[in-house]
Amino acid sequence: MKKISWFGRRLVIGVLGFLAMDPLLAQGIRGTRSDGPISLDSLMFKRLFDLSLTDGHAYKRLGELCKGVGPRLSGSDNAERGIVWAVDMLKSYRFDTVFTQPVMVPRWERGDVEAVELVSPWLTDKLKRGKLAADYDCEAFVEANPKPQKMYALNACALGGSVGGKVTGALVVVDGMKALDSMGKLGLLKGKIVLLNRAFDQTLLNTFQAYGGCVNQRVNGSVSAKYGAVAVLVRSMSNKCDLHPHTGVTHYEDGVAKVPMVAVATAVADLLEDVCVNDAKHQVTVNLGCKTLDDRMSANVVASSTGSVYPEKIIAFGGHFDSWDEGEGAHDDGAGCMHAFEALRLLKEIGYTPKHTLRCVFWINEENGLRGGTEYARLAQVLGEEHVAALESDRGGFVPRGFGVDTSFLLKLSKYQKWLDAYGIGEIERGGGGADIGPLKKVNPNTVFVGFIPDSQRYFDVHHAETDVFENVNKRELQLGAAAVAAMIYTLDQELD
Repeated sequence: MKKISWFGRRLVIGVLGFLAMDPLLAQGIRGTRSDGPISLDSLMFKRLFDLSLTDGHAYKRLGELCKGVGPRLSGSDNAERGIVWAVDMLKSYRFDTVFTQPVMVPRWERGDVEAVELVSPWLTDKLKRGKLAADYDCEAFVEANPKPQKMYALNACALGGSVGGKVTGALVVVDGMKALDSMGKLGLLKGKIVLLNRAFDQTLLNTFQAYGGCVNQRVNGSVSAKYGAVAVLVRSMSNKCDLHPHTGVTHYEDGVAKVPMVAVATAVADLLEDVCVNDAKHQVTVNLGCKTLDDRMSANVVASSTGSVYPEKIIAFGGHFDSWDEGEGAHDDGAGCMHAFEALRLLKEIGYTPKHTLRCVFWINEENGLRGGTEYARLAQVLGEEHVAALESDRGGFVPRGFGVDTSFLLKLSKYQKWLDAYGIGEIERGGGGADIGPLKKVNPNTVFVGFIPDSQRYFDVHHAETDVFENVNKRELQLGAAAVAAMIYTLDQELD
């Protein structure tokens, strides 16, 4: 009998060992764990990440959405075209179910007129003498205004929900809402155009905390009108100094006059602050053609894989399908929707049989109404659906860092910490959630809430701006995020009853 060589023996031992350690090869992946030499958990994480990085579909599908459909403001024709695209796309993957949930959404249009213009003898003189300070991206401003002019067009855009109108007045710069009340009570805002100019706190490493410290200016700034202001400019919600204005929703207080509401680019806000200090003769004109139309029927889009053990118990995960009309809604929140779709696809593609029903949801109308998330929760209550967990991805398609998780699930999650750490997603924050899954808390108070957390440093460069386009999404980072969401969905499915 011919002896087997040393290499041959090692090869046979290696193959037999791999087969023994990997139960997935012989019997397929099931919704139960293995306590073998290589755990099912580690194999699952590896397969999900490997497949996403070598044969991922999220980036391609996001490109189709951004370039083929474009921006998807609730109530717009584009949003409805996007919903048709989403249904057809999800059906092509033969998930167990694909359906829509009708949702009545608001309809606001920016209009054909959108201009903010500045007259400033001081600025004109500065430009003539080449003395414009560099503190507010002067090169970009000078490039846009190569010659000193009598009137300057400023980089600005209407806030979502604003009324139209044309007004002219002098500016008053206000650093936040507390200062607004103080100045208003002193009568300093009457007949003026208010610039709410509180900037991001650059010392905060978490840019979402910085956003939270400023966003009330945009949302509630219209209260300036009760002190006699005729229009409101709001510094864009960004920690980057540039000439791209960032839109976003604003609200009007009952019983207070509605005035035009406008976002100005951060570099423009800095410039206007100097104008106010140095030029008593300046004038600003705001001219908007915004209008609000009748509500329109739209829809949430849902796809699911049916659970094998608890089909009546649901793990929902998704993002919001609508976006603002500036840019293409690539990071906000096309990326979140593609994270969810890809997570469902990855689990299906590797042959995983979930214990619970896994439901991918594209919610509509998060940006200016939250009606999609609210209707989803209402229908869950009416239909008696039990949601054991809900995960939301709405922080962009940047490199994944971890998750925010309800305290009740932290202990169960701890056993997966080494695998989360191994794939760079082990930063776990106490407390999970998101705008669209929030309404579920009232319906299913025992639902475990999870929020996907990617790196936050670049998100507010593009948030609600014309720069939120497909070209600003990194393919690998997006696919890593999708694999991270899939891994968390697997973990929830394993650990929840």
